[in-house]
Amino acid sequence: MVKLKSCIEGAGVAGALVVLTLTGCGGGSDSPKPSATPSKAVGAIYQPGDVSFGVLAPTSGEQEQRGQDLIDGAQLAIADLNVRGGVNGHKAALVTYDDGCDAKTARERAVALKASEVAGALGGICTSAAGAAARTLGSELPFLVTSANAPSIVSARRTPTAFLTNGTPYQAALATAHWLAFQRAQRISVVTEDDRASKFLGAQLVKLASPVPKPLSQQTVPAGVTDWDAYVKTALAGGPDVVYWAGSAAGGGALAAALKAAGYDGKFVASAESASPEFLSAAGAGADGAFVIAPASPQYLPAATAWAKRFEARFKRAPGFDALQAYEGVRALAQAVTQSGKVDRARNSRQLAILDGSYKTLLGDDGLSFAPDHTIKFDNNIALKINGGKFVVDNMLRSGAEG
Repeated sequence: MVKLKSCIEGAGVAGALVVLTLTGCGGGSDSPKPSATPSKAVGAIYQPGDVSFGVLAPTSGEQEQRGQDLIDGAQLAIADLNVRGGVNGHKAALVTYDDGCDAKTARERAVALKASEVAGALGGICTSAAGAAARTLGSELPFLVTSANAPSIVSARRTPTAFLTNGTPYQAALATAHWLAFQRAQRISVVTEDDRASKFLGAQLVKLASPVPKPLSQQTVPAGVTDWDAYVKTALAGGPDVVYWAGSAAGGGALAAALKAAGYDGKFVASAESASPEFLSAAGAGADGAFVIAPASPQYLPAATAWAKRFEARFKRAPGFDALQAYEGVRALAQAVTQSGKVDRARNSRQLAILDGSYKTLLGDDGLSFAPDHTIKFDNNIALKINGGKFVVDNMLRSGAEG
């Protein structure tokens, strides 16, 4: 799966679960690998019984678009599995459920799934819904949380079969610290919006980066601020070579514009929310040359270019972050069943935690592995740079740390 690092529920995230069920069992087969055009299993004859992947996602309401993105990513994974001969010789299929991005509904669906012949599950974009599902499924079924990234969702003790596949907020801060090291930054000023997630990122970055780069100032600004003069003056005192912003795209863009107007010619780097057209619009001329540390999305991954074209040809729109997460998640669950040779909940869970080295993702060759606390070991944060008004990949990073 996209080895993702960290996402915050407040960043417009919605909930989803993808469920894997199997009727009957069969022999082993090679692990599918991502490619532009999967080679077809010509004249394939499937064994009785389907491997059914169910998707629990919001198909109505505010998060409907993200829910559909997750469903479509899972559908593309199903299609790719089937042109390669299915899973252990069984045809793959998909079933969808509307969870409304609601904890109560997610819990009810998870109870029903637990009582069924389910081999594994994935999804979960809203933290509350993902947590409810993990607590229900995570003591028995292999469960991948694709998008929500709060480390409290999973626990080696409380949810031994549940894992995060998106990086945590700590990992986002760590990825930024790694980027600062690549840049050989010496002095940094930190500005965050006045919300819990943004302040956490700022505080963690200062802690992780110290003593070099040296923190010059750490400021918190209210959301929607229009007068940046005092904040810019404080940020530039001491001559930083990097200014870091954690917060909304609009706030990040406004700060970048104000810094440029004040004559700042050092580096500006922002948190994941700023990987957005809203940042470009707010920053104006101040956007060019700015950096953003964000989870990898299909539009920013050169290795996913062909995959994204196939997605767009099939669904008539570009894929989002959740589509790629769902695609890689379905593949990972199928790989766990393949390695087990049959549907066995305990065995599938163990295999999910030790996927074969031949299993690759579109983010790189590291495959998918988990830390002892069941967060993703190699997160998916990458460094983007704005060049000519467009986001381009500057550094693939890879923190490889727990948190």
